[in-house]
Amino acid sequence: MSSQATAMCPADVIKEEWVLSRHILQAGGLIVEHQLQPSGECEVSSGLTHHFLVFELGNVTRQVFRIGKQEYDGSLLQGELLLIPAKAPFFGACETTDEILALFIDPTFLHQMSLEANCPHSEQVELLSVISTRDLQIELIVQSIHNEIQQNRWGSRLYLDSLANLLTIHLLRNYTSSPLKLREYQVGLGEFRLKRVLEYINAHLEQDIELTDIAEVADFSQCYFSSLFKQSMGIAPWQYVVQQRVERAKKLLKQRNKSISEIALQCGFNSQSHFTQQFRKMTGVTPKTYREC
Repeated sequence: MSSQATAMCPADVIKEEWVLSRHILQAGGLIVEHQLQPSGECEVSSGLTHHFLVFELGNVTRQVFRIGKQEYDGSLLQGELLLIPAKAPFFGACETTDEILALFIDPTFLHQMSLEANCPHSEQVELLSVISTRDLQIELIVQSIHNEIQQNRWGSRLYLDSLANLLTIHLLRNYTSSPLKLREYQVGLGEFRLKRVLEYINAHLEQDIELTDIAEVADFSQCYFSSLFKQSMGIAPWQYVVQQRVERAKKLLKQRNKSISEIALQCGFNSQSHFTQQFRKMTGVTPKTYREC
């Protein structure tokens, strides 16, 4: 029987009691789980249906791993990672409880991203297996995702999807059999596209704007959109969205006919606490103080 037929879904391998939290990004292309795994062994001889990135949150004195023909027996320290490609057979054993951030990447999503980035031979893109290494770029991205999720700032959906996009591009550029080389654009989005994007954002501030939404308005793939937007505006798309939400909130606060919680929702923040945090970060005062000035 082929490995494709027997590859296991992550949900069939990961026990629900191990999962402290689970979040789905990029329309299901990336699943992030904060896990607390007990000591013991795990073997998946047929591999998983998804690519599996393990980011170590603790410090484990001894871990044993076997991915295909690669083997490792040693410590796994905070910030180190493992990358297990889809369908790759693997074995893991740990003598102690292990706290990790597990990222499951749908191969279809990775393939779609490689197509959008005009990756050569995108139909043959394969992730490489990696055992016990550090990658500062991945560490920064994953820690940022983890921080957002821990603080439950779900008004930052655009930010989280942007981080997921950065992670996927980094994997395509550095951990595949045919590394991706992105095109170099130096002129930003251009006046016409930028105008359409800004109008779309400001017309949908109260909604849960996603990266794919605004990239589609600009008629660019999401692989390139964020960098082109930043070239044009000097800030990332998610920063601009937060900035515009706060500017709208300032006007509504001065009208005094709505509560702060109502204004938070009307400006696209998922909660009053998230609104207060972002407002104070940008203005130096809370919405309540601003209204009373």
